[in-house]
Amino acid sequence: MMILFPYRFALDAFQLSVMALIALTLFFRTEMPRDNMDDAGVYGGAIFFTIIMIMFNGMAEISMTIAKLPVFYKQRDLLFFPSWAYAIPSWILKIPITIVEVALWVFLTYYVIGFDPNVGRYRNFFHQFEALEYCYF
Repeated sequence: MMILFPYRFALDAFQLSVMALIALTLFFRTEMPRDNMDDAGVYGGAIFFTIIMIMFNGMAEISMTIAKLPVFYKQRDLLFFPSWAYAIPSWILKIPITIVEVALWVFLTYYVIGFDPNVGRYRNFFHQFEALEYCYF
C-alpha cells in the first residue's frame, strides 16, 4: 500500500500534525495541576482526545483494504494461500508507520499539554498508545 499510495501516508502525517497542533493549543498547559475535579476534567479530556486521534487515525486505510477483498476471497476460495499469509505481512508493514504516527503525536503534545515531565512516564505513554494502535489494526 505504501508503494501504491505514498502521498496518502504523507498527507496522513500532515493531518496528524495539524490535529496535534490543534490539541496542544486547546489543552495548552505547561504544568497540569492535579488539585480538584476541574483539573481532572481537563486531564481526562486531553487523554480522551489523544486516544480518539490515535485510534481513528488509520480509518482511511479501510477503503483500501476493502478494495483488496475480492482478490483475497478469490485466492482463498481456490485454496492458493491461507488467510494468515495475507494478514501477517500487512500487519508487519504497518509497524514503522504506526511508530512514526504515534511518535509524532506524543512528541508534539505530551509536554505542551502538561502531562508529567518524567521521562519514564513519557516512554510509558508512548508505548501505551503504540500498543493501542497495534490492537486497532
